Amino acid sequence: MLKLIQLELRKHRFAGYIGGVAIANIAILLFLIMIGLVDYGAEDYAFLNYSVSFVLIDTIARATFIIFGGALISKLIISEYRNKTMNVMFTYPIKRHKIIASKLIIIFLFIFFNIMFTDVFMGAILLTTDHFYSFISDALTVNEALTLLVKYTTSSLSAAAMALIPLFFGMRKQSATATLVSSIFLVLVVCSGINGPSVSINSIIVIPLTLGAIGLWIASMSMIGLETKDVN
Repeated sequence: MLKLIQLELRKHRFAGYIGGVAIANIAILLFLIMIGLVDYGAEDYAFLNYSVSFVLIDTIARATFIIFGGALISKLIISEYRNKTMNVMFTYPIKRHKIIASKLIIIFLFIFFNIMFTDVFMGAILLTTDHFYSFISDALTVNEALTLLVKYTTSSLSAAAMALIPLFFGMRKQSATATLVSSIFLVLVVCSGINGPSVSINSIIVIPLTLGAIGLWIASMSMIGLETKDVN
């Protein structure tokens, strides 16, 4: 499996995605700076305290990389079915479900690690900036930082799992457009706010866990269904 993953990474030139991730992080940082400057002094200020600040950072990171995941599903799976590359791969002396699994593992890990990296990176910038300008009302203790780390690790895992849901819609007609549209719709659902920046759909823990479970179920069913799709 590790060998298959390495081959997929080389075939799709994943090193080139580092630039895309960097651009995404720069865009997120600029967006956060804009919010911080425009809303400064407001009662519902997005950076009123560390708890609200990290909710905002994590929400933007999840939204960005769930859509990024939809693009990866389109490239690694949907497009390879449309241009018949997958049929060629199925002639290799490798179990078909392993080929599909290697692609899904890459997508899952890519989304998870990039959401975590963005959360930690933006959090570090926030802490450093507040150290010099002191615009956040409370202080972040070590215990609170560890609690937030555990919380957003769980959030990143559930986001990476639910990001696999668009695979179901994309494979119905082997449509890259359907994959991306369903990714955007998923973001609109799970990243929407209920009561300002402090509460979102994702904060209702049952929802992201359920959607994550659905994403993993779709992935497992795909490894069974896609394995024989070209035969049937």
